[in-house]
Amino acid sequence: MNALLAALRISRRGIGQARARSALIMVMIGLPVLLLTVGVTWQATGDVTTREGLDWNIGAADAHVRERASSKPVRQSADGSIRIDARGSGVQYRNLTEQEVLTLFGPGSRVVPSRLAWTGYQGAKGYREHDFREIDLRDPITKGMYKLLSGRLPRVAGEVAASPGAELREGSTVTVSGTAAAVTVVGVVEPQREPERPEIVALPGTVFDGSRKVSTNWLIDTPAPVSWQRVREMNRHGVAVLSREVVDAPPSGNGPEDPVPQGAVDGSDITTVALGAIIIGLEVVLLAGPAFAVGIRRRQRELALIAAQGGSPRHLRGVVLADGLTLGFAASLLGAAGGIGIGAAVTPLALHGPFEVPIGRIAIVVLLGVVSALLAAVVPAVQASRADVAEALAGRRGRARERRGLPVLGLVLLSGAIAIIVIGPVLPRRGMGFGLYQVSLLAGAVLGQLGLVLLTPWLIGAAARLATRLPLPFRMAARDAARNRGRTAPAVAAVLAATAVFAGVAVVISSQSAQRGTRYEPQYLMGSTVVTSNGSSPAIWREIKRATASALPGVPLIEAGEFAKPGFSHVNIVVQPGCTRDCPTPFMGFREPLVGGTDLARYFLRGPDPVAEAALAAGKAVVFDPRVLRDGMLVFTAELQKRTSHSVPAVVRRPQGEPLVSAILPVSLAAQLGLTVGYDTLIVDPAAPRVTPEQEARLDAAVRTLSRSAYVRTERGFQDGSAAMLLALALGAAVLVLGGTFAATGLAAAESRPDRATLAAVGATGLVQRLLVAGQAAFVSGLGVAGGMLIGLVFGVVGYLSKFSGGRVEGVWVNSGPVGSFASEVDVPWLALASVLVGLPLLAALMVALCVRTKMLLTRRHT
Repeated sequence: MNALLAALRISRRGIGQARARSALIMVMIGLPVLLLTVGVTWQATGDVTTREGLDWNIGAADAHVRERASSKPVRQSADGSIRIDARGSGVQYRNLTEQEVLTLFGPGSRVVPSRLAWTGYQGAKGYREHDFREIDLRDPITKGMYKLLSGRLPRVAGEVAASPGAELREGSTVTVSGTAAAVTVVGVVEPQREPERPEIVALPGTVFDGSRKVSTNWLIDTPAPVSWQRVREMNRHGVAVLSREVVDAPPSGNGPEDPVPQGAVDGSDITTVALGAIIIGLEVVLLAGPAFAVGIRRRQRELALIAAQGGSPRHLRGVVLADGLTLGFAASLLGAAGGIGIGAAVTPLALHGPFEVPIGRIAIVVLLGVVSALLAAVVPAVQASRADVAEALAGRRGRARERRGLPVLGLVLLSGAIAIIVIGPVLPRRGMGFGLYQVSLLAGAVLGQLGLVLLTPWLIGAAARLATRLPLPFRMAARDAARNRGRTAPAVAAVLAATAVFAGVAVVISSQSAQRGTRYEPQYLMGSTVVTSNGSSPAIWREIKRATASALPGVPLIEAGEFAKPGFSHVNIVVQPGCTRDCPTPFMGFREPLVGGTDLARYFLRGPDPVAEAALAAGKAVVFDPRVLRDGMLVFTAELQKRTSHSVPAVVRRPQGEPLVSAILPVSLAAQLGLTVGYDTLIVDPAAPRVTPEQEARLDAAVRTLSRSAYVRTERGFQDGSAAMLLALALGAAVLVLGGTFAATGLAAAESRPDRATLAAVGATGLVQRLLVAGQAAFVSGLGVAGGMLIGLVFGVVGYLSKFSGGRVEGVWVNSGPVGSFASEVDVPWLALASVLVGLPLLAALMVALCVRTKMLLTRRHT
């Protein structure tokens, strides 16, 4: 204990004497801790548990029951998030009545209904549709479900309160569809469960008169808490119950009657967290290690004096490890505190849940930071304990021993990591647990990182041997790096690992984007702006057409729709092609025929077509592939009361290009089938004046206020979103590459002062000295980036192919050129990789060259 306290005192004194270097080490350790703390705080705040959201869902009630009950027993999780109904014949469902609910919970209970339905209304801005809820918010049982923002709560049947998302002001009146009476908005309330959700709240009996399809939930106030045994008893009666008592004190375990609740940790989540922790921890070790080595090199005389006065190698190791413990602990605490502060400032702006500080997870993050700092100090500590005391006191540098077996071991580990990645996708997985597949990912990542670290010293020596023909400053930089591999190798390994991760992930992202682009099928002609609203009532559709015509004055609109039953229920139409082999699939974007007029035919045929227009006017269909027809008839099935087969005369017309729809059905056919036409699409022909992005944004905002299913889009083909992700990856890699390079260059500059002094003594200019230091930076970053790029390409290609080929490397397409007959597609982002490969080493060298001090104070050399 005395030795530990002495080491901590010596460490504290050394940290105070080298504040700049200590601050750099603390930043390297504390920044990842800060970012991880923000991440775990964000995740904990956004993950609203059933207990945290209980008041939002059931207010102050003791229990909550949905209206639907099964004729057979049901199973449910303790938190009520999972319900499993019995299957098979004989299972029936019924809606519970208020008396049935009271009977279930016994005497002394009170039941409050909460009725909800999607309902339309006529207001100052026209016809709208929102959720209407009937519940008395003055009842204490609703406390916590809504927050009154302004005005007051409804008191009589003619009054309602609206949420901010409904955009209704106090004092405005609306007329609910199906009722003649107008209701007045007297207050604005915020639904605590979904604050942005448009909703209107009224007293019971205000809106729903029994003619609407309404969903009813029951809030129950009981004289005694509803226990888990009572919940199971009600499950046997086919009723699922959410009990406050059970949520607050859940039963232990999950048995056959207790399905796993929502929010259970998936194996993929564990894998992601573990991979992130391993990669970040190793990067911290590799980046902070050279910085610790800088400190040891500067303090070698002090450590040598300790050894000369009787200090053992264990004492020397303790002093260096005390630096890691002190700096790691302080940096981790400061990083965690900063992460909590940033989380407290940021999460309320984007998340709805109560701010939560996950102490346990943050403690693990802090521990990760401390352990990373200790690991970063291990190698310098061992080197310090093995240093020759006489050489250290004389100011001479010793030579590190090179172990010839390490490169072979590193190569073996890298090969094992690649093999694990190849076989990983075919290993068993567990949907809610940690299976062999997750273990293989972790093992591959760990082995790959360790292999890179062990292989790096050999790479440095090999690269230095190739630098013999370079100019003098760069030749000296390469020789210095090879001679001092103990401080060069960690930085090169950190750069190499960061670049390998970047290159591998970039290959996967680019390949997935290319695959999506290959499979993309446009639904409309390029440049077409389309307004769509699925399942809207005729009244809402008229409002959408009016809003579109107002936003795009003078622009012709093409209307299209589908068959619907009276009451606006969609009818599924499936074309039955007349071919048996080599049939057209899958009828491209529209999987069902569209219903429309001659303007729709002109649109899909890219111009006027008298034959198609005459066919639609005569009640015939227009198809775009002759293989669809059967003896000149288009045969299709329609799901009415049951699936029925129908046919209609059709003509075949060939569009200019690939067909985007299987067929166009005439509007007159709806009456023959006893159906109506439910219009849900407005198309702006690209031949008309193009819709600007500003017009599209305004129109989209306007139609979304009319219906939650309405939206506006312009067909622009496949939009590749990988560029932004690749840029973010490149920026992250740049931070790690530059950090590792600067740390290694700082150590190299400290150790190469005698060499630079010699150069100055023999007349070397400041430019030569700048080139020497720039060469040291270029060597570290260039070797790390080049090696990491090569290894990352291998990992990315093999990993992508094994992942998407079921573990079998069936093939590859490299960019647009085929390599063999292969089934899978790999797209290598050569431009992004080349930019990082060339740009980062040049940037690192330039920044170091500009910052280095060239004025040297000539001193007597040690002999």
